[in-house]
Amino acid sequence: MAEECQYYHYDSSPWGYGYTCLLKQSQDKDRTIDSDWVHKYCWNYNYNDCPFYQAKHGGSSPGCYLTSACTEARGLPDDCAELMALRAFRDGYVRSQPEGESDIQHYYAVAPRIVQAIHALGCMAQPVLDGIYQELVQPCVHLIAQQRPQEAYLLYKQYALALEKKYLN
Repeated sequence: MAEECQYYHYDSSPWGYGYTCLLKQSQDKDRTIDSDWVHKYCWNYNYNDCPFYQAKHGGSSPGCYLTSACTEARGLPDDCAELMALRAFRDGYVRSQPEGESDIQHYYAVAPRIVQAIHALGCMAQPVLDGIYQELVQPCVHLIAQQRPQEAYLLYKQYALALEKKYLN
């Protein structure tokens, strides 16, 4: 295994937590993380990719977590047209809005947990991710292509907040 994140810990004791992240605990009091998260962020570690590190240290991340989960579930690469369009939209239009930076920071704090909750659904995760792709990703990319950025921004924000309410409350 390559370099491992300094915040990652695996507690195998009888009373242990299993896979844990100290940064996650500092943000939402629950430090457990699933094995997919460990493989993606904790092993072969890169601080630029971890949403917990980025949220804790006020940086931004290259990821679009909900979108990435949807495109990954469809077998699309990390540089697919959808992800590239939404990342450029985030870094351009959204950041330029009065509430854009705070919306982005909020998203980075909650989106990874939403994705984790969806993955915890097991065999039901795929239909949920397909629905998000069809109801959020595709319409936002379409709105961006039609140069309707405010509509895309509002749709993404409202949809993400609805997912937060559904999966984290």
